[in-house]
Amino acid sequence: MSEDASSVTPLPVVGNQYARVDGPLKVSGAARYSSDHSFPGMLYAVPVCATIGNGHIDAIDTRTAAAMPGVRKIYTRENIGTLYRIPKSSKAIIDERRPPLEDDVIRYYGQYVALVVADTFEQATAAADKVKVTYKGQQAPNVAVKLSADEKPKADTERGNPEAAFASAAVKVDQTYSTPPETHNPIELHASVATWDGTRFTLYETTQAIVNFKGVMAQMLGVPSENVRVVTEFLG
Repeated sequence: MSEDASSVTPLPVVGNQYARVDGPLKVSGAARYSSDHSFPGMLYAVPVCATIGNGHIDAIDTRTAAAMPGVRKIYTRENIGTLYRIPKSSKAIIDERRPPLEDDVIRYYGQYVALVVADTFEQATAAADKVKVTYKGQQAPNVAVKLSADEKPKADTERGNPEAAFASAAVKVDQTYSTPPETHNPIELHASVATWDGTRFTLYETTQAIVNFKGVMAQMLGVPSENVRVVTEFLG
């Protein structure tokens, strides 16, 4: 059955101007994001990230960091406790099914290898910088776009000789610069705030998929779905 286009009522939102409900709150600083939640006795956690892209952890020395002011706990693969891998049969969508700090294998640069918990964010950050991680079996990471077991990768680009060009250059600038990993220009900090009453978890998160996030966390924590509550008031 077809319907005459002239009889269809147009959507009232199309072609009209409307004020964005959360706009004034965001531009005025009144919007409360995940990192804006604070609770009595709240502790702060900062991860220690891998500095290689492919290899294995040989040892993690936390002695200096553990003795620093405000440090409550340093978690590694040896004491993190049980976190569960998301099964492939799960309907939950997640980029990495392996839980953090599961083993000694380094699969990518920046992978979490330890977690420092302290009284303040500054103390946790300072202590995380003092955790010493040594590696073994380091190899160049595989960054091939297309992989095939039967075909040798072919390059479709041509490289020059940067060493020779630098050596013969009239002016040389030899300096290393680094920048922290960030995404676009967020007005919200990347952070998670969590509370636990002994049975139930409440997570204040930056997520566009609250239901999926809840499902992932319940499976990884090994608790019933009803024991996990995810709150996202604003997304920045």
